[in-house]
Amino acid sequence: MTVNSTGGQNRVAGRDFNENKIRIDQFDGSHTINIAIPAEQQDVRPIVKAQRKELNNLVTEIAEAGEIEAFVVWQKVHAEIGIATVSEMTVNQYQAAVSFLQAMLDRWKDRDASKALVSLLLRNSENSETRQKLIRYCHINFGTGRLNDLTRPQLQLALSWLDQKSQENGSSTTSQLTTRLKITDLLRTYLIEIGFIFIVGAVIGALIF
Repeated sequence: MTVNSTGGQNRVAGRDFNENKIRIDQFDGSHTINIAIPAEQQDVRPIVKAQRKELNNLVTEIAEAGEIEAFVVWQKVHAEIGIATVSEMTVNQYQAAVSFLQAMLDRWKDRDASKALVSLLLRNSENSETRQKLIRYCHINFGTGRLNDLTRPQLQLALSWLDQKSQENGSSTTSQLTTRLKITDLLRTYLIEIGFIFIVGAVIGALIF
């Protein structure tokens, strides 16, 4: 079976085609028809001043967060995009550069947050017994007791667990203290009665023995 369709007024399979020529040979449903769509034309214009400023701001943030030189960050950008200098960057490459820098900045921020969490965990577990319990918890739940090897979400879970344990210990201590206070109050309130009972008991004991 051969279907030939030419011209701008032809209708094939219920759809209008304006191509100069469409030809389908021996189509039986088992064939795949590939229609090539022209690739989107790339914008090779150089980036504008505002775009360069945005890149500079991101590089500065990364340099400050990671405590590294800005030129080191630029070298990474150049290698990622495939250019020698920023002046070679095109509008088409700009978004890729922004995405690369933003991902790098997010990693540094996440690393800083993790360091802060590790410091907080260590400060809240200075007691040797508490530290050992914390390490054991991390081993059981995360497979390692090295806090620096844990991810930010894992560190947050560990801190939440440690806070819960601290509250439980605090409640227990408070309960014991309350009990002691109640006994003290009892002695103060009934001091005379208790003293009288003690004296009577001593006298009776002396008479018996």
